[in-house]
Amino acid sequence: MVHTVARRGALAALAASPLAFWLTSGSAQAAGSGRSRSRIPRGYSGVDPRTATRVPLWQELSETNPIFEGDPEFTSKIFTTIPESGYLLEQITSLGTHTGTHISAPAHFVEGAKYLSELSEDWTLMPLAVIDVRTRIERDGGDFSLEVADLKRWEKRNGAIPAGGCVLLLTGFAEIFSAAVAKSAAHGGKAKHPAPGSYFDPAPGFTGDAAGWLFDHRSIAALGSDTFGPDATSDEDFSATLTSLQKGGITVENVGPGLASMRAHGDWVSINGARPRFSGFQMGITGFTK
Repeated sequence: MVHTVARRGALAALAASPLAFWLTSGSAQAAGSGRSRSRIPRGYSGVDPRTATRVPLWQELSETNPIFEGDPEFTSKIFTTIPESGYLLEQITSLGTHTGTHISAPAHFVEGAKYLSELSEDWTLMPLAVIDVRTRIERDGGDFSLEVADLKRWEKRNGAIPAGGCVLLLTGFAEIFSAAVAKSAAHGGKAKHPAPGSYFDPAPGFTGDAAGWLFDHRSIAALGSDTFGPDATSDEDFSATLTSLQKGGITVENVGPGLASMRAHGDWVSINGARPRFSGFQMGITGFTK
């Protein structure tokens, strides 16, 4: 009876505060990874996911999505219809696990590392930090990488990057992604890749050193971008992705245009979806803001 009452009390507390769930669910994992969830990060208590404005941060998965060079195309067909069988069932005939909005698990780059099915719950609800480089891209173009010094300057303007958090780069390329999908759909979905001068332009990213600093000194859980990934297009070694996955984190890729609606500091992000024993998979991503 004592255990039942205690359990009911704990459940009531979690129901009363989703942020309390964030603190509780990640405590054991955080202790083992160096991440601290002993308190809600400063500046993040003002947004409650229950009452916050919810922002979709994903791209719709379609056969007209821009895909990374060499990846399999996404194709599907209607397997059966409601008039035919009483229900609608689609069949995916080709789909790479890293197409569209998705996350990558450590196994994507690190042999013997964890697959999606083996990850903890740390990344399902995270404090969000958004690094907006759209003005810099307009001024200098997208061929650059963010260094540790850039991250420290961002913190001076916005506040400390929170432990257990998700850091996302806002480039504005997601708007181009969406426009490319719409254009391809208007042409019967035949154009798999947008033309030059689009989503495949040089895109910025994080250096490997910057990614390492975020995991080692800020204890983040995830690093990502509204492009193909957290690496600059010019980085053929994928240094930011490799470092993030070696540190046991995840990368968040092809984030949607809704990212532009999120604040730089103080908001939250939820990521969830199927967890097969794959190195990556499509995910739903929701932002919570004022």
